[in-house]
Amino acid sequence: MLRLRRACATIARGTKFVSAGTLAIQDSSSPKIELLGVSKTFATSQGSVKALDKTNLKVATNEIVCLVGPSGCGKSTLLNLVAGFLSPSEGSVLVDATPVPGPGAERAVVFQQDSVFPWLTVAQNLAYGPKARGLHAGEVSSIVERLLSLVGLAEYRDFYPLQLSGGMKKRVDLARAYANKPAIMLMDEPFGALDVLTKEKMQIELLRLWQEEALTILFVTHDIEEALFIGDRVVVMTPRPARVAADVTVHLERELDPRRKTSADFQALRQQLMDTLSQNEAESAA
Repeated sequence: MLRLRRACATIARGTKFVSAGTLAIQDSSSPKIELLGVSKTFATSQGSVKALDKTNLKVATNEIVCLVGPSGCGKSTLLNLVAGFLSPSEGSVLVDATPVPGPGAERAVVFQQDSVFPWLTVAQNLAYGPKARGLHAGEVSSIVERLLSLVGLAEYRDFYPLQLSGGMKKRVDLARAYANKPAIMLMDEPFGALDVLTKEKMQIELLRLWQEEALTILFVTHDIEEALFIGDRVVVMTPRPARVAADVTVHLERELDPRRKTSADFQALRQQLMDTLSQNEAESAA
């Protein structure tokens, strides 16, 4: 049975809940991503809407942090702030201790909707980013071949997206996002539209990519089991305006086998997270 070793961490049984502001960071002295007192307010025709409220978060280099919370609580807003698509109303968003000025090639974004170019073949989709960076043909070809092999699509290199299954298109999406060698992957429910079996395959593909390429990943999901299967930590957000309600370090053995989701330890942790989400909802409604 295949296992992944978590970077810079010893795997052990048990789970640790910590409060916001005392996050369990693998390298707290120099986080890859850091949000300091971040608030975001949107102006609408009905008035101002605060999506985030004084949110603090740290993500270490090579760590996978999953964000869970109720729909509309501000998870995607947080991701878009890190991506540089939005600017904070208050506070600071830092990458490598530097304020995020806007979108950057070191931060790749993968959305739930496929972002592949339908008029290009699989290989041409993967080559698009490296070509746009001005790399020479030999280097572009080398990147494309490695990514095709990494995501298991070498035999589909000349296929167009219309000829691919949903899971295959999502693999192209993942590989295309990584073609520019980002240090950070920002993923907004990327597997949410897939069927259960394809979704589990993509979770494993992502973990293999993470193991091979030493990525830092911030992953938004509504699926608690997905968060526990993928993440080093699971951050629970409150209802809007979002704050960090709980930060959970996942010390379950990481095996590349979806059947581990049925283990007693995994299900006990899932229930703890469900209870935390339910408690947050009840306190918000009170």
